Parts: sequence; structure tokens; C-alpha cells
Amino acid sequence: MLFLRNLAFYSVTALWWVVYWLAVAIPVLAVMLLPGPRRRHWLRRFLLYFGLATVRFVWRPFFRVRFEDRTDGSRAPGVLVTDHRSAIDAFLVALPGLNGAQTVNGWPLKVPIIGRFALAAGYLDVTGWDFDFFLARAKEIFAAGDWIVAFPEGTRSESRTMNPFHSGIFRVAQELHVPVYMLCIAGNEFMPDRKFRFREFRDLSVRLVGPLTEEEVSQCATAYVLKNKVFRIMSGELASMDAELDHEKNI
Repeated sequence: MLFLRNLAFYSVTALWWVVYWLAVAIPVLAVMLLPGPRRRHWLRRFLLYFGLATVRFVWRPFFRVRFEDRTDGSRAPGVLVTDHRSAIDAFLVALPGLNGAQTVNGWPLKVPIIGRFALAAGYLDVTGWDFDFFLARAKEIFAAGDWIVAFPEGTRSESRTMNPFHSGIFRVAQELHVPVYMLCIAGNEFMPDRKFRFREFRDLSVRLVGPLTEEEVSQCATAYVLKNKVFRIMSGELASMDAELDHEKNI
């Protein structure tokens, strides 16, 4: 039964990818004629809508996602830091509805079609770019009123314990004086695993918390101090969310 659900999940997802990108092909081609920053802004918006529709509608027959906004209502452009348990996190980060560029390792940007599109949309290569070039692109993103969605663990944890954070994106936040928001994703540590197999299908919880304001970010002496502060906050939130999901599962 689990094999059949996996097969159905990937079949429906693949069909949706084809339908969506064929449907928006003409608008996307028109956007490609815009100047660089505007082009990247609008391509990110197409990716945002794609992610939202995927999670809210296409994947709904397989699992549901509870989204909670526990911020103070602030939406100033900033860095959105998220934990990274599985591959579907790249879609779940669309739930706050924030137009943003994701940070990625260099290899996904080399994938035919999808990687090229992500690069055209201004996604940020955290392994192939030097810091000054990365910082310039980040500044352009914030100037457009957009966000940076960062996975500071650098790779999937595939567990309830976060990997240690890298400092780079926190240095960006301090250099550019932007707030840091936190998106906590719980329940999907085996959805899917590293071999892209879903070991289970269960409802998930996603919680937006923060922000750490520009002042709070600047008060941290270094990016190392800032990343550890964010790590502690997110660890506490995730422990609470995992406990809630376990309780609901056992009812």
C-alpha cells in the first residue's frame, strides 16, 4: 500500500508540474524580456504560486499541512530561516506567501530546465559564489521588496534534530540590517527519505515565528552569536510542534 501511495504521489506531482508550467509558459516568456532585477522578481512569484498550489491542493489528498503565523504582523523584507528535514521543504516554505529567493547548493542549479529557471529567478548559490557576490545579490532581492529563504543546516537532517547552522546567511542579515524570521517545519523527517521514498504519510505542522528585528540582529556581536540564538529559538519551537503532532497521532 505504501508503495502505491508513493507511486500515486509522484505521478500526480509530475503531472501537475507539466500542467502548471505549460499554463504559465506565455507569461513566463514575457517576463523573461524584463530587465534583470524585475525579471527575477516576477519569476520568483511564479515559483511562489507553484509552491503554494502544490502544497495546498495537489498534495492535499496525501497529507495536510497546518500553518500558523505567530509573528507580530511584521512583513519587512528579511531573511527567513527554516529547518531542513526533507526535500519537500522547498515547497513548504511557500506557505507564508512571501515572495523570496531560496538559497541552494550549487548542484540543483545545474539540473536541466528546473535549475536554469531557479538561477534565472535569482536563487542563491551558497556553495559556488563568493561572499561579496552573494551579498550584492541579496541586496538586490531586498531592494525589490522580496525575501531570502535560507536553509542554514546546508543539507537535510532527516531527523528531528537540526544539523548545526552555517553562519553565512546570518552575516548577510547583519551586513544588510534586515530582520530574521523563522519557519519551523515538523513531521516530515521521513517524507521523503534520502532515497525519495515516503516511509509514511502524515499531517505536518509549519509555524512562522519572530522576527528578530534589525536592532536585535545588530545587537548580536557576531553572526555566530546570531545563528546560535536563532538555533535555540527554533529548537524549542520544533520540540513543541513534534510533541503536539505525536499527541494528535496517538489520540
